[in-house]
Amino acid sequence: MPAPAHRTFPSDDPDPLAMLWADEQGRPLRLVWAGTRWRVSDHPTVITEPVSWWRRLDVDARALELAPRSCTGWRFQATADDGRSCVFDVRDEGDPARWFVVKVYE
Repeated sequence: MPAPAHRTFPSDDPDPLAMLWADEQGRPLRLVWAGTRWRVSDHPTVITEPVSWWRRLDVDARALELAPRSCTGWRFQATADDGRSCVFDVRDEGDPARWFVVKVYE
C-alpha cells in the first residue's frame, strides 16, 4: 500500500507542537518537530484568513474576497539533516516560538 500523501495532526502524532525560529520579517527559517531538526528549504507561503470581526459584517459570507486578512500560519518545505523533505502547514498558537503543526505532506 502506498504511503499517504499527507498526515493530519494531532491524531497521527502525540506532540503536534513545533519550536520555530523566524527571520526579522517573521518568515520561518527552521524548526524542531517530533524530535527532528528541520531547515526551511524554500520560500514560505503565508496562510491567511478573514479577520474575526468581518464575520459580523458579512454574516452570509458573500463578500469574503473583500475582507481584511490576517496571517494565521505558514506553508513551507523543510529538509531534515538526513535529507528527508516535507511540506509543513503550521498555525500560530500565540507563542512566537511554538507553532501547531496542522499537516505534513511527505
